[in-house]
Formats: sequence, C-alpha cells, structure tokens
Amino acid sequence: LFTLNKSDCKLRKVERLSSRTVIKDVFEHGEQFFLFPFKIFYQPNIYEYNRILISIPKKTHKKAVIRNLLKRRIKEAYRQNPQKNGTNTKFDIIFLYISGTVSDFNQIQKKLTYVLGKIQENSVKSDLATIADSD
Repeated sequence: LFTLNKSDCKLRKVERLSSRTVIKDVFEHGEQFFLFPFKIFYQPNIYEYNRILISIPKKTHKKAVIRNLLKRRIKEAYRQNPQKNGTNTKFDIIFLYISGTVSDFNQIQKKLTYVLGKIQENSVKSDLATIADSD
C-alpha cells in the first residue's frame, strides 16, 4: 500500500516567505505580472528552493473562513505542481489573489501552473540576455 509522508503534504517552513524586509524588496525591486485571478511579484533568491507568500486582501473577502479556504487551495495547487522545481534559478514569489469571487481548486491549479511556467520562461529569457550581454 502507498503511504504519504506527512512532510510531503505541507509547505515547509523554509518555503514560506516571512521576512518583512525581503517582502518589501520583492514588491519594490522584483518583477511583476498580472494573470487573473492573481497578481504575481517575484525575484530570484539565493536558496535552493522557492519561497512563497500568499495574500488574500481583506477588502475583497471579508470573512476569514473564505480567505483561509483560498489560501489552502493555492498552497495545495502549488504543492502538487511539478514545475515548482523546474529550473536552477529559484524565486521569492508573492501571490496576490485579487478576484472578488471564490475560485474552485481546478481553476486555481490551472492558473498557478501557467504562472509558474511563465516565471520560468522569464527566467530563461533573462539568463539568455545576460549571456548575450557578456559576449
């Protein structure tokens, strides 16, 4: 029978973005793009893993139960995503959920997969640009 490790089923503490200075730095100096229902801020980090922060504004979702439901769905979609470990470059990523409606898990998972692919694609483009500049 197949059993799951408990450590495989959750976001590790080191994968959470929690430092106020780093969060401020990502907002001020990181790259950003919009893909409904997310607004994404990201920048490369020095670690061997991605660090993420998920934010659901109280302005759009008044009830904490709903905000926590959305956070759980986003975390689970991120955890199940095979692209999160795709490239050598790892990132600090902030997911802002800006939609006023509650999305189902499948929709969040599709969008999150696309978002992580786009971050990797932008990473490869910037790596190629730095290689071309060095030549």
